[in-house]
Amino acid sequence: MAKASGGSVGAAVVDSVGWIPGGFVNIYTYREGEETYLIDTGFSRTAKPIVRAFRKANVPLARVGKVLLTHHHLDHMGGAAYLLENASVPLACHADDAPFVDGRTKPRMPLMMRLFVRTCPAPVAIVLKDGDRVGPLRVVHVPGHTPGEVAFYHPARKILFSGDSVVERKGQLTLPAAKYAANLGQAVQSLDRLRALDVEVLLPGHGVPVTKGVASLLDDLIQRAPSQFLRGSRT
Repeated sequence: MAKASGGSVGAAVVDSVGWIPGGFVNIYTYREGEETYLIDTGFSRTAKPIVRAFRKANVPLARVGKVLLTHHHLDHMGGAAYLLENASVPLACHADDAPFVDGRTKPRMPLMMRLFVRTCPAPVAIVLKDGDRVGPLRVVHVPGHTPGEVAFYHPARKILFSGDSVVERKGQLTLPAAKYAANLGQAVQSLDRLRALDVEVLLPGHGVPVTKGVASLLDDLIQRAPSQFLRGSRT
């Protein structure tokens, strides 16, 4: 990984935004002044992709000021407990997903994952709600994939960290597989909340960052989503 322009850790996307691919899931860093935000923590319970990226950039983990989770799924929060133990950093997530993150409620998981994947609950220091501000980032509640799915939006720079509310696949925007959605109908409805934002850079939880034509790609997804995702489904 290269040190991003503006001092962020990971491969440079735009100024101050770093991209850390964690296998099939994306982790991002965002730097604002002396504060570095880590958006999601990947699958690894030892946060290996994050630790490697910080070492390569010659930036200590202690530089992280806050860890922001888009949602509670293990591929996005797997490394959170390790980071909290090793960097003394506060963890933030939406109130509706907090019980899953801190271990009060067991998440739904396929049988094979329950047998072979160890979950690591992490204490939530900051409980978010729609419209909250975390530094320059605005919390946008986009439920459906999980009850507490959020995106983090930078209005001035028109940057959106979308988590799994919308992902990229083969040059298109789409939704994650229906089997992973808590409420697929709600996930489709939440697309309108994303489209209402002025976004020039979309940073999805899966796929590659999108830096061109975000509005038209969202319009295309919104048009096809009802027939593609809801036909014959129960939500």
